[in-house]
Amino acid sequence: MFQKKRVVLFLIFLVSHVHSFGFVGHQIAAAIGQRFLSPKAFRNVFELLPKEAHGNLSYIAAWPDQVKHTPEYRFTSPMHFISPPNDYPPNNCTFSWSPGKYDLINAIHNYSNRLDPESDPNFWPRAEALRFLVHFIGDLHQPLHITARDRGGNGSPALFEGHHINLHSIWDSSLIYKRIREFNENSTFDYNLTEIDNQFNSSEPLFGGPFYDLYLGYIIHLMKTTWRQELSSWTICQEDFELSTEFSCSPNQFHFTSTNVSSEYFTVSPMDQNISHSVACPEFWAIQINELNCKVVYNGYEPKLDLSIGTYYERIVDGKIIEKLLAIAGIRIAAVLNTILG
Repeated sequence: MFQKKRVVLFLIFLVSHVHSFGFVGHQIAAAIGQRFLSPKAFRNVFELLPKEAHGNLSYIAAWPDQVKHTPEYRFTSPMHFISPPNDYPPNNCTFSWSPGKYDLINAIHNYSNRLDPESDPNFWPRAEALRFLVHFIGDLHQPLHITARDRGGNGSPALFEGHHINLHSIWDSSLIYKRIREFNENSTFDYNLTEIDNQFNSSEPLFGGPFYDLYLGYIIHLMKTTWRQELSSWTICQEDFELSTEFSCSPNQFHFTSTNVSSEYFTVSPMDQNISHSVACPEFWAIQINELNCKVVYNGYEPKLDLSIGTYYERIVDGKIIEKLLAIAGIRIAAVLNTILG
């Protein structure tokens, strides 16, 4: 029997650079995760990052994509996704996995265990594990990384802003870039970036410059306000936990654990781990993400329909689906790192 463990997330609450979830998507998820690291976890993360990262977790978030086709790391390519048997959205969304295979679920368990200081005292195996773990948790929150249809949507031709690409690329990058661009051009949202930077667990600002600063600030704002009551549910390891189709913020659509909120910390204590192979529980989290392929990703999909406009895109924007997937990925990155390193 696997040792029972609890994922304890100390969220430092703010009072005041490819494929697979896209380069920027991985950076944003890591940037969110870093904001919710406990002080001890951040110190340990800092030591495992290269010096040129200046303590910024987002610096290494896309590294596994950059090396997965090199001879040394080619074996990791299948770890970026999982293709559940009998899964074919939108007709059928079903998730299952088998321990020991080369896939996304097993990779998250493997690198969670390898990051544990007790697993290997040497620097590089644990630094390498950190890079893969942060990236793979990000991949888990791109729905097409956990479907069997058309090689995760790579074989689903699609049209976006007049360009012929595939559905996987749209959900990896195109939607995120479009949201950032529209937000920068049209949003009246004004967030105090200086205030955010002053509360960073980093030696230098983590923001990516003018490109996605405002968008990242907006997601953090949603986490502090609209989704505040939901944060404790995002790290729950529970098979019957459900995400609503529209990613609604209605509290009665989520399961909760007891919380203790102070001015600085938001403590979350999910259920004990008695099934997972590590402190993470991607096999539970993947169930709800997989269901989004039926409810959202392939719902209304037509190869000749431009998915950057009309009902398909409006549903994604109105439901804040991209923003919430990035936020949940970030929270879960923090939860796992706080448990292992905090």
